[in-house]
Amino acid sequence: MLNFIFLFKIILVGIVSSAVLPVEKCELKDSSCLIPAFQKAMPIFMSGMPQVGVEVLDVLEMDEVNFDLAGLKFSLKNGRLQGLKNSIVDNVKWDLEKKKMEIFFHVDCSVKGHYTAAGRILILPITGDGQMKLKLKNLAITLVINYENEEKEGKVFLIPKSYSFKFDVKNGANFDLTNLFNGNKELSEPMLLFLNENWKQISQEFGGPMMDASAKKLFQSLVAFFSKVPLSDIATF
Repeated sequence: MLNFIFLFKIILVGIVSSAVLPVEKCELKDSSCLIPAFQKAMPIFMSGMPQVGVEVLDVLEMDEVNFDLAGLKFSLKNGRLQGLKNSIVDNVKWDLEKKKMEIFFHVDCSVKGHYTAAGRILILPITGDGQMKLKLKNLAITLVINYENEEKEGKVFLIPKSYSFKFDVKNGANFDLTNLFNGNKELSEPMLLFLNENWKQISQEFGGPMMDASAKKLFQSLVAFFSKVPLSDIATF
């Protein structure tokens, strides 16, 4: 029994350390192959691959978010994003000439953390210091990775250089913030109603900094992954 456990650990470490995801190798221009491959890899990657520097991305521990935008000063500390491993991959485009990879996916997710807010949201004044829970339904994301190729020890590695993203909350957002207006229900209840009735405009106007905090973490893990895994391990040429 001990020999079996030891052998299993060797096999497991070998698979993870080489970071060969259990997915079909695809030609990089073949989107019809890349889509199911990325879909199968998504929950594995999001759960973390520490041997190649990929941190746990679900639940994702967000860096502190601070912004002063359109009259609103906002911060989010100890933010936690949950749901990414359940993402549905809609499309993958890989442009070898422009050295650009585009991943289109959507997901239902939630963000929790300690917020502070002061200023105005659209037309209404707001102040608050408490706990936030934000639920996003059908959050559609386009993540663009620009990269260069680098040859090391006779193998080609993809080196991500920059990222950009677009997002759209398609089917609803629900805002729950405690201690608005120092707990004054007469002011806080109408504000929550206003936030949830105007979820589309509010999520689009103020969601960018929180999305960027998450995209940055994802990009950092992609950099770590591709720096250790040659393209020949995950793709055919």
